Parts: sequence; C-alpha cells; structure tokens
Amino acid sequence: MSNLQEKQMPSTASSSPALWQLRPGQALAFIVGPGPRELVVTSGRVWLTQKPSRLGVVPQDLWLEPGTSLRLASGEEVVLEAWPSAQFQLLVPPCAAPQARKPVLRTSSAPWSWLKKTLRPALGWSRQLAA
Repeated sequence: MSNLQEKQMPSTASSSPALWQLRPGQALAFIVGPGPRELVVTSGRVWLTQKPSRLGVVPQDLWLEPGTSLRLASGEEVVLEAWPSAQFQLLVPPCAAPQARKPVLRTSSAPWSWLKKTLRPALGWSRQLAA
C-alpha cells in the first residue's frame, strides 16, 4: 500500500471519512474484507479489474467515473489504476437497523404482584403486556 496516500477531510459533521488518492501510473491491489465494501470515485477515472471470490466466475474490467459507486463483495480480489489520477473512498455499507421492541412490564416477585393488579385496570394495560 505504499503507493496509496490517505488525505483527511476537514473535521466537520458532514465531511467524508477517508479520501484515497492514486497518482498517474499508480495501481493498487487488495482483497476486499472483512465484509463487503463500497467503492466511490470522487474525482478522476478509475480502471478496476475485479476477480470475484466465487470459483468459475470470469474477472471483469470496469471504468468508473466521478460519482460512480460499486459494491465489492468480501473476498474479491480488486486492482485499481487511476487514469490519469483519481480520488476514491472505500466505505463499509451500513448494517440493517434492528427492529425496535415494545416495552414490556414484567414483575416476577410476589411483593410487586399487587401493584401489577392495581395498575393494569387503572392504566388500561392488557394482560399480554403486564404478564
């Protein structure tokens, strides 16, 4: 990775994470992972050779222009070359947010059972939520 340089963006809430730069004639080879990544070209053009991690799949060459993004699967071998120079980001896609759970009042000790029996009718709680 000696040919790859990282430039930090100004520290603002909306700034991009890391911005990588390839100079003319430089190439970068890496294996994606762990987990998938998203390659986003921010300036210049990138010539990308992608060798999928699945056996029997033919490698492919792609030209990526500024503003173009490409999802890369974990384990893929990738070679990037700038034409003539390029800047890009290699991002981790966001995970799916877990579903919110409904709050449940649970009382397991005997001293609290009288409170549960008293509050359930007063507050309109159903037996399912208070059980």
